[in-house]
Amino acid sequence: MRSLCRRLRLHPYLMVFVANLLVALVSFCPFILRGKGLFTLCADFNSQELAFNMLCNSAIKSGDVLWNWGLDIGSDLISSMSFYNLGSPFFWLSLIFPASVFPWLIGWIFTLKYAVAGLTSYLFFQRYVSRRSAFLGSMLYAFSGFQCCNLLFYHFHDVVALFPLLVVGLDLLLREKRRGFFLAAVAINALVNYFFFIGEVIFLVLYVLIRFVLCAGKPYFKRFVQVVSACVVEGTLGVGIACVLFFPSIYSVIANPRVSDHMSLADNLVFDASNYLQMLRALFFPAEIMNSMTAVMDWNFYSIALYLPLTGIALVLCYLFSRRHERWLVLMLGLCTLIALCPFANNVFVLFTSEPYRRWYYMFIFFLVFATIQVFDAPDRYPWRHTIAASFVISIGITVYLYLHPDMIRRPSRLALISAVGIGGYCLLFLLFQLLRRNRKWFFRSAALLTAVFCVLTTAMNIEFYYKAFSDTPASSQEVYNEAIGSSQPLSNQLPYRYHFWDVMNRGMPAGLSERSSFTSTVSSSIFTFYDALGIGRHTTSEEGPDGTNELLSVRYYVTLADAPDDSAWMSYSNGSQQVNIYEDTSALPIGFCYDTYMTGSELEAIEPAERAHAMLKTLVVSDEDVDKVSDVLRHYDASVDGEISGESKAADMNRRREACSETFDYGTDFFRSEITSASDQYAFFSVPYDKSWHATVNGEPVEILKVNGLMAVPVSAGYNFIQFRYSPTPLWIGIGLSIFSLILSLIYVKCRRKASVY
Repeated sequence: MRSLCRRLRLHPYLMVFVANLLVALVSFCPFILRGKGLFTLCADFNSQELAFNMLCNSAIKSGDVLWNWGLDIGSDLISSMSFYNLGSPFFWLSLIFPASVFPWLIGWIFTLKYAVAGLTSYLFFQRYVSRRSAFLGSMLYAFSGFQCCNLLFYHFHDVVALFPLLVVGLDLLLREKRRGFFLAAVAINALVNYFFFIGEVIFLVLYVLIRFVLCAGKPYFKRFVQVVSACVVEGTLGVGIACVLFFPSIYSVIANPRVSDHMSLADNLVFDASNYLQMLRALFFPAEIMNSMTAVMDWNFYSIALYLPLTGIALVLCYLFSRRHERWLVLMLGLCTLIALCPFANNVFVLFTSEPYRRWYYMFIFFLVFATIQVFDAPDRYPWRHTIAASFVISIGITVYLYLHPDMIRRPSRLALISAVGIGGYCLLFLLFQLLRRNRKWFFRSAALLTAVFCVLTTAMNIEFYYKAFSDTPASSQEVYNEAIGSSQPLSNQLPYRYHFWDVMNRGMPAGLSERSSFTSTVSSSIFTFYDALGIGRHTTSEEGPDGTNELLSVRYYVTLADAPDDSAWMSYSNGSQQVNIYEDTSALPIGFCYDTYMTGSELEAIEPAERAHAMLKTLVVSDEDVDKVSDVLRHYDASVDGEISGESKAADMNRRREACSETFDYGTDFFRSEITSASDQYAFFSVPYDKSWHATVNGEPVEILKVNGLMAVPVSAGYNFIQFRYSPTPLWIGIGLSIFSLILSLIYVKCRRKASVY
């Protein structure tokens, strides 16, 4: 045993990894054991993280890696899922196991992410402080409030775990002129999550300008050119390597309405008072769960969390108010604070989208930790008594203020617990410094133990709070699994017809079913166009829509929970906890039916939203620009001839559509085929999202695909028509080519033995 310990001491990286892993295991294991191996939380975690990983696992192993029919009414797998998991090494590790095992695997992989976050942050911290202080910093970063707050978003933890590699890579490149490390870090982070990566690039630009230009001590212009050239070369090559996912994802997300909806400068210079109070609490108190907050706000999904276990903001203030601080770090923390205080500046990290996300705070936290551990490294050099005492007083003041305003308190008992943990941390921190700072051995041992306890406490608290977010007696993990995953397990795809589940929680996704709705914001942008045309819009979920929407989207099977089996149901079974009945609409239209009339998009906008789905069943709705393309084939809709648009005419309209449709439907990851016999020249409509990568032929002849309210239509002739769509995603092929080319250039660049000569 002693021999093993000696060996481990020679490997501090292993010690840091194991220590953080153990803290994570102590935090998670009670809940994994309570779930008998299953790990569940609530809301987004149960309905997204489990479903997305199971879907992608199955899709990759079955080869459905281009167009995936299990993503809403169909979407490109890479552009839809690269935000969540496709580029994550943790996801690729899970591919060792069958998709069905993932709900039992997710808790253990979660703990691994914490261990990696601790290790990667340690790689940077140990360059500037003692190993002991760096060890403390690794836990503070890995188990920060941002991590606790975002337990609901499993994929955020991949980003937090790997971000420090970028800072380490910059250090090696700009301070030691060592090639390749920053390049590799850029490639890894760009692959893991393209959207967070863009924010990281902006943050690192600020970091480089402050530390390596403004505070470098060399002539400004010369230093600027040298540093920028060094970063650009490796950064460009790193992004190039990641283009296999990065390029098609960016190409797709540009068209997403959530990205193009920008905030204005004039109306977003300051937050309201409640936001500032919540930000103050986020600095001094443990993080709260987003969908059930204790005070000020009832819920908030913007990730407002900056707390460091045990220390809070106390030692950061200590560092800032000392005379021994480094100018660049003070400027960096000051700039981050100013950015956090202004909504418009805050949103620079999400390209000024309208949502005031604080999901860049993990980078801010990284440097808060860096300041904190420098005080741990040499406490007698810093005014720790005053700042810890001030932090204690401020935290008491915030708590008293809230209790003097009971209308601001949402959950009193939980507020008392969180306040006690935060205030208690400052008391223990003061005692630690007062009693043990001169005995370095016991000081660090005690600091490590207290930090680990607070890491476990704050993490476990939020796991429990999320688990009980909506009820003091929530469903067990097995019951959650049965409902979220088991409800679709006996089913298989029935295309050209779709399923409709009782709520929009991705219940069909783990089985890869084509269902007409989904809970995800990264599906094909054309799906957003479709819901905009209906007049209801789409944010993160596909809405129910007005009457006629299900019929337009070829829904035939309605999946519901029931008290008992129903003889009239198409299928009945138990998901393990509840009865599931599926009802069949035998009058449903298959995907692919024809129209002989049209109306324009402008005319559709003049119709009440409640009737727009009926209008789409009545006649083909084409954009105003496409009228000339269809007018030779289709007749303009005339209410006096074709009948009024209303729910009463829905059945007749569906019968009219059924005159030229077919249940012959073959599909795969890069194609679908249909056969339609038409009495005249018409347009065949397919409720498949439009994408420029789709190409169509009718009877072997290429035809132009019309974008019809985000979906697709092609011309067909009188008689038999064999219609074939091919999906060839040009952005993906370009991305693959750029990745291969960049990888070759990178190998050449790294193989050059001389050190970088850019400065």
